[in-house]
Amino acid sequence: MCGVLCPITISTGLWLSKYLGINDLTLGLWLGALILSLSYQFYLFLKKRKRIFPLGFLLILFIFWCLSFLPVLNQIGWKDKSNYFCGFPRVMTGSFLGMIILFLSDYLNNKFLEKFHQGKVYFPYQRVIVPLLFLIFMSFVVEVFLC
Repeated sequence: MCGVLCPITISTGLWLSKYLGINDLTLGLWLGALILSLSYQFYLFLKKRKRIFPLGFLLILFIFWCLSFLPVLNQIGWKDKSNYFCGFPRVMTGSFLGMIILFLSDYLNNKFLEKFHQGKVYFPYQRVIVPLLFLIFMSFVVEVFLC
């Protein structure tokens, strides 16, 4: 599922972000969110077919992340020290941050709905829109304050 699409997306995204002047950290936020959501959907697919095992989601997430970044390692720019953030290349650090942001935004949205609205959404597509707004806000924060 992610084997061919993710490296092509990352390669194109790295090139396009350099061309448009977008930082690799911001690109990584969105790639991390994409990898997490694809991993979760694949996990649900396997779970529905009763082919899942303990720690299966973490293994699927790790495999999808590796399938996404291993083919494009030569395009990341390992030698340029300005391309690093917190000791790792910016796009990889951003992917971890994107996964965390997507997970936390979804978790907080669900907790908020359970506590104040009996698990029902306030408006259509709320479970999609809220994580997207979190990612857009964090992209703005990264571009303005961190880069």
